[in-house]
Amino acid sequence: MNDTKYKFKENLRHISIRKKTASRICSTQVLYGASYSNCDIDKFIKSYMVNYLPSILKELDIKDLDYDLLNTIIKGVCNNILKIDEIISNKLSKNWSIDRLSETEKSVLRLATYELLFEKKFKKLTIINEYISIIEVFGGSPDFANGILENISKEINEN
Repeated sequence: MNDTKYKFKENLRHISIRKKTASRICSTQVLYGASYSNCDIDKFIKSYMVNYLPSILKELDIKDLDYDLLNTIIKGVCNNILKIDEIISNKLSKNWSIDRLSETEKSVLRLATYELLFEKKFKKLTIINEYISIIEVFGGSPDFANGILENISKEINEN
């Protein structure tokens, strides 16, 4: 996270950067970073807010985040990780396990899956499109993520 400078504004030029979009970008970074850290998620979030957030906000050219959304989705993923990972795993092909995915892909898919399952106030298409854009910025496969998230969304709609 600190070795690579992402050009968010340039890479996300096709979507408008709003507080919610910025919160999803930052949530992805927090989950990704926490996967390599031994500290608890609350400490990691605080560290991120102090060490990374100011430069991210500046690069995104926004003043603030939707902190409630950021905290809700990060903690929601942490509290429901087994269920979320099972849902994602069920959408992978038989010769793939979630462990084969990059930490970036896992972070994005986990956050998006959490929102699709639990954050009913947002349109599913908006959630999917934003996370597809985010995964592309971080070097993941947007087509792969789109396929997984579309299948998850369909399953949720059926239940």
